Amino acid sequence: MSRLESMIVAVGNTLYSTNSHVLISGLKTVSGLVKCPLKSLQRSLPVYLRQVLDILKQVGATESEVAQTSLKTLSTILRDGPAIDVKEKDLTFLLELVTPDLEEPSRQNPVFAILRAIVARKFIVPEMYDIMDKVSEIMVTNQSPQVQELCRSVLLQFLLEYPQGKGRLRSQMTFLTKNLSYEYESGRKSVMELLGAVVSKFQAGLVREYADMLFIALVMVLANDDSTKCREIAAHLVKSLVLRLDDQKRTEMISYLHTWSSQHTQPALVRVSSQVYGLMIDSLQTNMSSFISSILADIRGSLEHSAKQFEDIDDDDSMDVDLEWQLPYHALVALAKLIKVFPEIVTQPDGIAWELVVNHLLFPHAWVRIASSRLLGTLFSSAPIQAPPTADVDVPLYPLSSAGMREVATKLCQQLKSEHLDDALSLQTVKNLFFIGRCYASLPFTADSTNDLVQEKEDLGDEEGNENVSSEQQNHPLPWMFSKLSYQTRSALIAKRNRSSAG
Repeated sequence: MSRLESMIVAVGNTLYSTNSHVLISGLKTVSGLVKCPLKSLQRSLPVYLRQVLDILKQVGATESEVAQTSLKTLSTILRDGPAIDVKEKDLTFLLELVTPDLEEPSRQNPVFAILRAIVARKFIVPEMYDIMDKVSEIMVTNQSPQVQELCRSVLLQFLLEYPQGKGRLRSQMTFLTKNLSYEYESGRKSVMELLGAVVSKFQAGLVREYADMLFIALVMVLANDDSTKCREIAAHLVKSLVLRLDDQKRTEMISYLHTWSSQHTQPALVRVSSQVYGLMIDSLQTNMSSFISSILADIRGSLEHSAKQFEDIDDDDSMDVDLEWQLPYHALVALAKLIKVFPEIVTQPDGIAWELVVNHLLFPHAWVRIASSRLLGTLFSSAPIQAPPTADVDVPLYPLSSAGMREVATKLCQQLKSEHLDDALSLQTVKNLFFIGRCYASLPFTADSTNDLVQEKEDLGDEEGNENVSSEQQNHPLPWMFSKLSYQTRSALIAKRNRSSAG
């Protein structure tokens, strides 16, 4: 390494050459030398810097190979060499020189290398703020992922390292949140990538100051963006954001959701409130304990509204009905997440509105059906196997009552008839029916009803299954349920044979 000391002056002399090939080779050699721990480098570095700047001034533009190599060498000097002072007028010249190249694909890399080096050294000139505004725009509008990444990298470092007046920072944050609705997906994704870094790296006080702005903007992405990827990123950012907030600010976020959940004239707001409840539960876990009652009340309101819209639908198996499925789906998912964190609420009398969950078992969307069926499965797994109480006994959990269990069994049987049944839903439906069957088996049998269990009429009456059971069987729910399922199985086999014969 010591042998390189003698090269410092010799290499420096090549920077005065008028031959472009010699000049380019000398510049590349300087880039290598400044990375070495040489004693004489500190003394020669200002000379290197001065001459590289003079070369750039002489060529007057950045298109040539000499200019591009000079920029690369200059960025290496600033980034990897010993600390060095740079005059303000030289920084101003340099920034004015490279600004036009920010949007030139063939010349962007050296420009961003220069900017990263300047930001790393914290050189402050007014032009630096102007060029960063330009970088912000390019981060959104440029379609190249590589360029967007370069912009985000230097912009984040600038936001973290440079003095940002309160007004300027607010302007920058407003620019970012405004562009969450940018025309092209790539631009929106780029903004959210930067916001993710901002949320994780900014001081807690700054995150809290801009929490409302960020939260509302991200929720609007969840509600309105037609890109699945953008919605996924926004959901992740919401979870990251609430983790950085204190209890007071989280309470404010919950108050927003509570207000939105009652705005049934704006279905997107109601839907997204349930979705964000679920995201906050995912993120905060047991720290959501103080909000349980509020969340349950809002979920109840959403499910009531959905159930009311569903009441007038006659065809229980139709999946072609134009109903808002995302509202009940996100409400049911949020409820499932709440139960996972706070399992004790499953059996609390004044907790979950189970009758509303039952109301959605035949909702005309597969995701809503499976969500409601799984919730019932959670309830059944928490309940003891015992005979359902008689009708005159008050049961706080509707699906465990005699009437509730009968309604659930009827709707589960109806689910099994659906042409849209998939493996996940069929498995959960069978599990739920198995629990109900075990509860029914706990009821006492009379001798007559036991004998009648195997007596089924061969004529196929109405599809409710009552045609296949005697009056004694109908008094006991287990024969009724088995008869109903048996009838459905026979009907399905007959239909399958008919289709095969027709084919």
